[in-house]
Amino acid sequence: MGLSGLGDLLLTSTGPASRNFSLGLALGRGETLASILASRRAVTEGVATALIARAAGAEMPICAAVAALLEGRTTLQEAIGALLARPRRDE
Repeated sequence: MGLSGLGDLLLTSTGPASRNFSLGLALGRGETLASILASRRAVTEGVATALIARAAGAEMPICAAVAALLEGRTTLQEAIGALLARPRRDE
């Protein structure tokens, strides 16, 4: 973990060169997940990670929200509301 892990997380979340970030921007513009992925040569790791976490039954609320968004089962507003409505607890 350490500083390199934090740097990677920040770049993935905020950097325009990040495949995950650019995929999120494209989804926000209304493009479909299938069309975005079809136009890319490189893997966008966040898509696979979110779907694998859900399939594995791991309790990962943010990944579950991302998977629901990618699959069109929720809206951004609903996903944010559900995450913020979770009871507080030690994690």
